[in-house]
Amino acid sequence: MRILFLAHHVWPHVGGVEKHVDRIAKELQRKGHVVRIISEKDPTSPRLRGTSIKYPKVKFLGLLYIWFWLFRNRNLIKNSDIIHVHDVFIWYLPLRFIYPNKKVYLTIHGGQGKWPIPFKDKLLVKIAAKLSNGTICVGDFIPKYFGIKANCVIYGGVDKIIKPKIQKEKLVIFLGRLEKDAGVYEFINKINTLRDKKYNNYKIEFVGDGSLRKLCEKYGVVHGFCDPTPFLEKASICFAGGYLSALEALEYGCELWTGADTPIKKDYWKMFPYDILPAQKSGASRLSEDDISVSIHPRKLRGILEVCYKKGDKLPTWKDISDIYESLYLHNN
Repeated sequence: MRILFLAHHVWPHVGGVEKHVDRIAKELQRKGHVVRIISEKDPTSPRLRGTSIKYPKVKFLGLLYIWFWLFRNRNLIKNSDIIHVHDVFIWYLPLRFIYPNKKVYLTIHGGQGKWPIPFKDKLLVKIAAKLSNGTICVGDFIPKYFGIKANCVIYGGVDKIIKPKIQKEKLVIFLGRLEKDAGVYEFINKINTLRDKKYNNYKIEFVGDGSLRKLCEKYGVVHGFCDPTPFLEKASICFAGGYLSALEALEYGCELWTGADTPIKKDYWKMFPYDILPAQKSGASRLSEDDISVSIHPRKLRGILEVCYKKGDKLPTWKDISDIYESLYLHNN
């Protein structure tokens, strides 16, 4: 099949969505499919995969330019068997009516960052899901809070199944964007809980970047966006900013901590398909009853909706997730 992905940013622009799109595209290509990606042009990452759009960063004007660009380059759509949109369905909206018979699929990656959820955001998601032939949600919380039905719910994947080191260093890392919605404040509030006898000698480091970098630098070394593997190999504890960070931490045998300060973010973690135990019960740290921090331990993945994986107790690889994409295309053709 000839598959066209639309995404706001792509790898090597660093982010969970970017890694997801990159890994799925590569796995689908290994299966023999032709995958092309259209994204925003990023001057900080000149070697982007696929085709990029440079548009004016002006409200409405930028969107009009994207629509014009896609219409002018509509052969990319005409020559594709599958259009798969990652969050930016608004980009494709006019073309959906120009090519009503074209198979269009949607992956919704986010939505937990704003609380309460703006009405406009809910409406756009509902319209996108309604106009799509199939919808994948990254997290069970999305159907619940946005009032849509998903063909499949996934949580991302890992590059490979490894055997983590048994001996870990006295290191706690924060892995993810250094932003409020990723749990930075919850992590900082917990740092004092590390100062008991068990965690007194632990180092604190941040693997990520964002607007709260200067705040984080007061508490530990900030490495910026970089390959997290060396840190995950050493760290005993990882505070994850999102699902991919959590899966990578589990992949490397880290004790996993998370945090939330809104109802949607709490469900974001409670609906993660692993047993979630309150940290104070698991002995991870001493926390108040109102604290949502958790340690997560793998259990058998539950079967989720129609075409999702049932892979036992191992973490899903990107090949597993690409199988879900491929199954969705085949079952809806």
